[in-house]
Order: sequence, then C-alpha cells, then structure tokens
Amino acid sequence: KDYIMIINVGDKIVANHGRSGEIINIGIATDKNDIAAESETSLNAQTYDTELGYIGAITYTGDTGTNWCYFNQIEENLSTVDEEVLQDE
Repeated sequence: KDYIMIINVGDKIVANHGRSGEIINIGIATDKNDIAAESETSLNAQTYDTELGYIGAITYTGDTGTNWCYFNQIEENLSTVDEEVLQDE
C-alpha cells in the first residue's frame, strides 16, 4: 500500500517496521538505478508530495537512531495529523 502525503524536513513520521522519527533529509533520485537517491546526482528537497510518484528516500532520526526508508514505506506523517487537529479546534 502506498501512502499519499506531503512530507517536509522536520516532520515527525512513522515508517515501516514501527520506527518513527524526525525527517532530516528528503532525497529524490535522478537515475532509475539509484532507487534510494544516494548518488551525487540525486536531489535534496525541503518538501515533497508523495502523490508525484518520484523514486527516492528519506533519512530520519528517532529513538532507534538514524534510519532511512523509501517514500512508499512512510506510513504516517504525525506532523500533518497534528496540524489537522489544530485546524479543527
């Protein structure tokens, strides 16, 4: 299942394997063979809408240290949930 959301550097997310943390990097691949956006030609973004369908990954830091996951492995953006609650009040 792909989760559609807008992510930003600094957002708190829940990723696969139940890990969570704060996004410290958003990498977008520029080469079809660089699915984790690790090459020197990959792009770094401050914000990204996963509905665009680009290939890449985020790096995030939390209680379990620094981890990374592909865009389609982000299960929830907790910062967006917090913003929605504030807007409803």
